[in-house]
Amino acid sequence: MLTYVNFYCSGHFLHTFVMKLKVMNRNIFSKISIAAIASLTLLAIVQCYWLAIMLNDQENDFKRRVESAAYKSVYKTFRMGAIPGIENAEILNLDLEEFNLHFSANLLELDITEPYFANIIDNHSNMVLMRYGSRDSIGKDYMKSRIVIDDDNNYILELIMHIPYDNFWKSMKWLLISSIAIVVLLAALLFYIVRTLFRQRTLDEMRRDFTRNITHELKTPIAVASTAADALKNHSAEDNPERRRRYLDIIAVQLEQLSGMTEKILSISVEGKEEVISREKLDITNLVTEVISDFDNIGASLVLNSNEKVEIEGDKFHLKNVITTIIDNSIKYSEEKPYICISVESSNGKAVVTVKDNGIGISRENMKHIFEKFYRVPQGDLHNSRGYGIGLYYAKRIIEAHGGTISVESKLGKGTKVTLELPE
Repeated sequence: MLTYVNFYCSGHFLHTFVMKLKVMNRNIFSKISIAAIASLTLLAIVQCYWLAIMLNDQENDFKRRVESAAYKSVYKTFRMGAIPGIENAEILNLDLEEFNLHFSANLLELDITEPYFANIIDNHSNMVLMRYGSRDSIGKDYMKSRIVIDDDNNYILELIMHIPYDNFWKSMKWLLISSIAIVVLLAALLFYIVRTLFRQRTLDEMRRDFTRNITHELKTPIAVASTAADALKNHSAEDNPERRRRYLDIIAVQLEQLSGMTEKILSISVEGKEEVISREKLDITNLVTEVISDFDNIGASLVLNSNEKVEIEGDKFHLKNVITTIIDNSIKYSEEKPYICISVESSNGKAVVTVKDNGIGISRENMKHIFEKFYRVPQGDLHNSRGYGIGLYYAKRIIEAHGGTISVESKLGKGTKVTLELPE
């Protein structure tokens, strides 16, 4: 009793620890995702901020140069003989045509060719006395300057000039492109890193599920074989040949099952290497018949719609495991009584084996991953079907090692059809 209590407490503690670990991992990945998005957003904001500052600096520099050219032209045109800050003008000459000659020359020295519009305004009555240029040519983006042109503050030059934002953006083109490229590159890298982390987490979860499931799968044949061996040893089976034969058959079947699972595990453990396939002449129809006989007395209806002899050269052990895996999946993923129709035919120099069931089917999203190692179709909190997510992965590698192909067609609630094609 004490041992049972200790085992229960240990199991409860382990379950609680694993659940807390999963919650912690989810929190960590959520924080990583938020931090990555926040960092990228901050980087984009900083880049936009510095671009805005550079654009504003160019605008201010343009205005400063235009106003400097305007002040020089004012002193040359209107305030003849005046020295800024020292001597007042002796003569006031209100002539916008002459101002244009000086102002245009000063602008050309600054490499400025933008259109402008000028008024001379009576500062007391706010009346326009003179006008030069066309206001319509300026556009929506413009600067406005008001310059006093006489010492008595009677007249004001109002200058309106187009601001060349297009030129500003052109001068910043490569900086803008590089900034966008950096943001896009970092966004792609962050997306790849976060995606890799999430895929790694998913892979870790699948591996944990694999470890739990494979442990259970391996324990079952070992336990059954051990029980049969104990019965053979302790119940005087040597006096009863029929009983001895039955126990030995049980042990042989379980050991064969254990051997098959071990081969699968060994097969997927060697990444990047070709499968070691033995070649022998075999009738694929007889092989399917053998597999069907292994599923007797399980409550499923297995129908073979073929009596045709179809011979190929292949590895009987591995091919039998593949067909067994496919039929076993059809049985496990059926809500009603499984009905499985199997056909074998020869077509265009290939042996074609089709396994069609009336199971629950597979969604389009999950269909993309069914041949991935450790992948199992999510069933929420349901664990009605055992497995460790390497069956179809193993099947694909074995069929391809034979130079064949494996394909799956399925619809949710409509069942699944698996097709194997092997060269004859």
